[in-house]
Amino acid sequence: MSYFELKDNDVFVNTIETNPDQSFYIHSGSIYLNNHQAVSGTYSDNILGVPEGYVSLFEYNVNRDTTNRIHPFITKGGHKQRFKTTSVTEWNTQFGYDGGVITGSYNLSASVSRETMTSPSAKLRALRSSLNHYSFWSQSFDYANYQTDVTMLNVPSIFYGSSIKKGSVSLKAYIAGALVAEATDANRRGELVYDGSTIGTVMYDEGVLLLTGSDNLGTYGVTTSRDLKWIDFGFGIQSGETVDTDHLSASFALEFQGVSQFQNMTVLAKAPEGMLNHSNNPTYLDASTKPLVQNHTSSYEYVENRRVVKNVVHSEQTDVPPPFGKETYISKICLYDEHRRLVGVCKLATPIRKTEAKEYLFKMKLDL
Repeated sequence: MSYFELKDNDVFVNTIETNPDQSFYIHSGSIYLNNHQAVSGTYSDNILGVPEGYVSLFEYNVNRDTTNRIHPFITKGGHKQRFKTTSVTEWNTQFGYDGGVITGSYNLSASVSRETMTSPSAKLRALRSSLNHYSFWSQSFDYANYQTDVTMLNVPSIFYGSSIKKGSVSLKAYIAGALVAEATDANRRGELVYDGSTIGTVMYDEGVLLLTGSDNLGTYGVTTSRDLKWIDFGFGIQSGETVDTDHLSASFALEFQGVSQFQNMTVLAKAPEGMLNHSNNPTYLDASTKPLVQNHTSSYEYVENRRVVKNVVHSEQTDVPPPFGKETYISKICLYDEHRRLVGVCKLATPIRKTEAKEYLFKMKLDL
């Protein structure tokens, strides 16, 4: 086996950035994620076991009965391990004292949420420092602009990764299926602009949209108690909100792109010219020569015979043997640490023919 030391230029790490598209369509209080319809199963309307428009974190309990679902559990013991949702007091006073089992539940799910605030609330005050961080981009992030009615749309990070891509946010309002208004952050400063006016802001790293616009979203063509405004965007998905008959024809779409970064390590393995042309595999030697022969002076002594490397050079002619050349087939590349401990194996789909006159450079990638 031949060992080669990797140089500094043979190993390098890249960062790959991806921008997955995400779309939430909201109609009559229901959410549809990426225009996908839930697949009904034997026991529920969604085989993933989560509501429509929600993403399942681990996709456990696919099409399972409620009585046969898997769940996380911890055996109560001296290590005092507990779930994050279990307080110390609950751990000390509940679950028994003889190795009781603490159980949790799946499935974990997430989706876009909506909350209305008619006056400065504790949640809005908690965002004040973040708003100040974005204020150098635009004066629209001034905390004083959020002292009246505010609608907050919260997008979990599982949908966008590290941040929402600047310039990709689009809020669309439909009435009776027709697009009547659209607000975007085309200026890439976090301002949601509709018809020349700012109707809200986007906090890219936090996945929070704050809507303050009071412009009407369109004319319904019917008598309504109150026309929908931008602060009503996504109306119906908030807990306790009921879509009245006047607003049944309204629907909303939230579209954006996420920013996800992945580290990728590339390793370059070289097969130099004139090297790696010998193998310790027994099939590398000619089987017609016996490995051991008996010594003529003693019936109990054997000596090793000189072995001949098998000639595997391809030839178009069958009656004339081709000129001898040492050839091997590279099928596997192993990576070792400084103590020669195996840390990785790369197997080739098709073995590579290696002659003394050829050299190869193998490029291996590993996602970190």
